[in-house]
Order: sequence, then C-alpha cells, then structure tokens
Amino acid sequence: MISIKQNVPLKNLSTIHTGGNAQFFATCKNERDIIDALQHAASHSIPVTVLGGGSNSLISDNGIRGLVLRIELDGFSISSSGLTTSGAGVSWDLLVAETCRQGMTGVEALSGIPGLVGATPIQNVGAYGQEVAETIKSLRAINRKTLETRIFSNAECSFSYRNSRFKETDKDSWIITEVSFQLDAKEEPKPRYDELQKSLLNDKRWSLSNREEKLLLVREHVLKIRAQKGMVLDPSDHDTVSLGSFFTNPLIDQNTKQAIEERAASLNTKAVPIFHRSGDNLWKISAAWLIESAGVTKGFTMGNARISSKHVLAITNPGEATTLDILQLQRHVESQVLKVFNVKLQREPVFLD
Repeated sequence: MISIKQNVPLKNLSTIHTGGNAQFFATCKNERDIIDALQHAASHSIPVTVLGGGSNSLISDNGIRGLVLRIELDGFSISSSGLTTSGAGVSWDLLVAETCRQGMTGVEALSGIPGLVGATPIQNVGAYGQEVAETIKSLRAINRKTLETRIFSNAECSFSYRNSRFKETDKDSWIITEVSFQLDAKEEPKPRYDELQKSLLNDKRWSLSNREEKLLLVREHVLKIRAQKGMVLDPSDHDTVSLGSFFTNPLIDQNTKQAIEERAASLNTKAVPIFHRSGDNLWKISAAWLIESAGVTKGFTMGNARISSKHVLAITNPGEATTLDILQLQRHVESQVLKVFNVKLQREPVFLD
C-alpha cells in the first residue's frame, strides 16, 4: 500500500526553489503505486498533481492542494538497434549521456536539460535543433480516471512546437510512466543549430573524430554552451537556480513579422532572428531577442527575482525569491515586450497550485 504523507515542503523539489507545501504527498516507484495513489485520491475526492524533476514547475507560495505524486519510475534499456526505453522517473540527462556513450544518434543536442524522461513528451522538449518528437516511438501512460494503461504512438501524441496532447487537450487525463525512443545506431550526428555548428567547427577534434567520438563532442559542446548561459544546474551559481527558458519563442504571422522588422529598424537594433516554419505561414522569432530589444537586460532585478546575468530567457532566484516575485518579474517582461512589439510572450513553466 502506498504511503501518503501530509504537509510536505516542495520548495526543494523545484529547481527554482520557491513554493509552499503539498497538502498530501506520495512517492511512486512503479505503476502499482500510481494506481493506488489515484484510487486513494478518488475515494477522498481530492485533486492529483504530478511532479517530476521540478525543472518546469512553478509552485504556488500557498502550496498545492490535494495529492502530489512524485514520479520515480526508474530503469532504462538501449538495444543495438537504437530502441531506447526508459522509466518516466529517470533523469533525462543521464539517459542522454548513456545513449551518447553507446553511439546512438538522435538526442545528443538535448544534453544538459534538467528534469525527468516522463516530462519530455509533454512539452515536446527541444534545444539546439533537436526535439524529442523526432525520436519518440511510443509512450505508456495511465488514465487518471479509468486507471487503464495505454500505449500511444508518436502520431497519437499530437506533437507540435513545445506542445503535445498531454499539455493541451489531455492535460489532466494521463500520467506517463514509460517512453520509448528510436535512436540511430549508424547515422552521423549532424548539428543544425548555428551556434553549436560554429563551436564544433572551431574544435580541431571534430574533423578528426569518428562517429562515436563526434556524438560525445556534440554533448560536450552543448553542455559548454548551456553552462555559459547558466542553463546547467550548478549549486554555486545563482543564475542556474531557475526553470530554464521561462518563455517560448513566439510563432507569428507575416503581418506581425513585418511590423516587428519595421519597429526593429526604428530602434536600430541588431538583425531580427526570425525563422520560417516549413509547411505553414508562421514564423518563429527569438523570445530572447524580443526581451532584450524591449529593454529588459541581463541581471535586471525586480523584488527578489532576477533575470539571469547570462541569458535573458531565464528568471532566477538569487536566494530569497518567492513564486510571487517570479510572477511579478514575468509580468514585467511580458508587458515590456507587448508594449514595444505588440507580441504576447507565453510562459514555458507550468504553474502548480
């Protein structure tokens, strides 16, 4: 029988270290634990909140009502064909590191991202030219109401930019317990992101390396770039006490693109980083560029919350910030971008109460 605790502090279970207590709390080591917890919650008519690695969770200062489930399903396997299956509670970066060591191509550019494997499909985690939707073959999940277990194919996950059915239409319907990725045991790593490409080309080892060595080099350079931006967790660096990128890159139409470019020209800013999305009439624009061009600088502080001194996309907790402080700074950033460019930024972390 699963153990249910009361009034459990959550502050240290979020990478930004803010938030109150869980009214009730349970640690789930396997699917049976999850089902028992869901049955307990249903019998007591209390809501259920799933908490993974806390790297994308902004917890209310008042805590979370109902039952919080901490997902700790572990274990993973990597076959010679590249099929990689992992429990939802496995550290994402641990899995990426092992796939790189075993010569599997497909998620190497996603090195250094904190959090757990089970959270990656929900928001279709992506960075430096890769996203998990490209390699997820299927996933296993438990229905919160019926307790049935179902396998979802990649197509059934309805992936889109930083989104999936588990974040939108089925947000509170399923708990992911296992994810399977189809990686490639033969393909050469082909970095797509300009900054990463330039970094690798400046490394003499790149041209001299074999396929397996190149995979490890990609991981090494991604980690270096992320560390320079304060995006690799480091207890000694307050810039990393954050939830990573706090805003997603907006998708805009042609008219908005033209208006932004005209506004940028009048402000004499650097070139606007806008990228066309193939297959539709939308363009992706850098949220970091919008924020900086709207006058919000690295290190900007409001209350006890601060913009990272290394990267304007990260809102950080230098030590005494509350979730309210974080939200106030979020609203300030959004209002500045809206005022200057008439673009509404979208928060990436999920607010939990």
